[in-house]
Amino acid sequence: MKNVLLVGAGNLGRRHLQSLKNSRYPIRIFVVEPFDEARSLAKSAMEQAPGSQPEKIVSFHGSLDDIDQQIDIVIDATPATGRLEILRRTLSLGAKDLVLEKVAFNSVDDIDQAAALIEQTSAHAWVNCPRRLNPFYIQLRAILQNEAIIRFEVSGENFGMACNAIHFIDLFSYLAQRHTYTISLDKVQNIVPSKRSNYIEFFGAAVGAFDSGPEFKIDCRESPSGVSFDIRVVTSLNEYRINEISGQIKVTDQNGRCETQDFRQPYQSELTGPLVDAIIETRQCGLTTFSESMALHRPFINAAYELYASKYEENDMKTVPIT
Repeated sequence: MKNVLLVGAGNLGRRHLQSLKNSRYPIRIFVVEPFDEARSLAKSAMEQAPGSQPEKIVSFHGSLDDIDQQIDIVIDATPATGRLEILRRTLSLGAKDLVLEKVAFNSVDDIDQAAALIEQTSAHAWVNCPRRLNPFYIQLRAILQNEAIIRFEVSGENFGMACNAIHFIDLFSYLAQRHTYTISLDKVQNIVPSKRSNYIEFFGAAVGAFDSGPEFKIDCRESPSGVSFDIRVVTSLNEYRINEISGQIKVTDQNGRCETQDFRQPYQSELTGPLVDAIIETRQCGLTTFSESMALHRPFINAAYELYASKYEENDMKTVPIT
C-alpha cells in the first residue's frame, strides 16, 4: 500500500483529496492542513465524494511534524511562498514522486534550490498545469504538427494573469513543442492586491515569443462583469478559438468556413486519482516535468519580479508575491 501525502487542504487541496478516493489502488492518504476549518471541510468533501474501493485509509494532521511514516507520493497544494521548505521536508520523509501546484515557486532563487534538492534525492516531480491532460488539447497538439503556428493569444477579463499566466505559457509550450522563450511585461498597466491576502495581480498585457516562433500575448483587463477569456491559436491553415467557460471551440479555415465543437476542461476532482495511478504504475504522468516547467517559470518569474520591484519594492530573495 502506497503512502500519499497531501499538503494543503484548501479549495484546491480538497479537490485533490476527492479525486484520490477514486484511485484504483489501496492507498494511505495523510492530509496536512494547519487550519481546523479547512480540515473539517476536507473531511466532509472526502466523505461526500463517490467511490470507496479499493481501500483508502485517510488521516488528518495539523503539521508535517505529525508525519512519521515513509512517504511515496506528495501532492503539494500550498501557496508558492513557503513551498521550498515544504519540498525540503517532504523529501526528507523519503518521497520520490511529487506533484506541485503552480506557480511552483515565486523566486528564481527558490527554483535553483528546488532543482538542486530534486537532483540530490533522485526524485521525480511535476507541476500541475492540467490542460495537458485534456483530450482536446492532446488532439490539437497532434493536429498542429501539420500546421505552422503563427501566434497564440489569451484575451479576457479578471482571469488572474499573474497567477494564471504560467498555465497559458505551459499550454503554448505544449502545443508548439517549444520550451525556450522571451517575455515582456512592459504593457502591464496595473498591479493590484489579489483576493488572496498578501499577494498581487496584474492587469494589462504580457507579450513574448518562443525561439523560432510562435509569438504569444496574454491580455487581461479589469472589469466589474466577472471572469471571461478566450484562447486563440492562429496557424497557416486555421484559427482555433477556445472558450473554456462556455464550453465551445470555433475552428475557422482560410475560406472563412466555421465549425463549432463542444469543449470541456475536466475538474481537478476527476484528475488526481488517475494521475496518482499513473505514477504508481510507471513513475510517469502527463503533467509538465519539473525541469521543463522550471524552464517555463524562470523567464516569467524574472519579468514579474522586475515589474513588482519597479512599482513596489525590491527584496533580497527577489520574490514576487504571486501564487
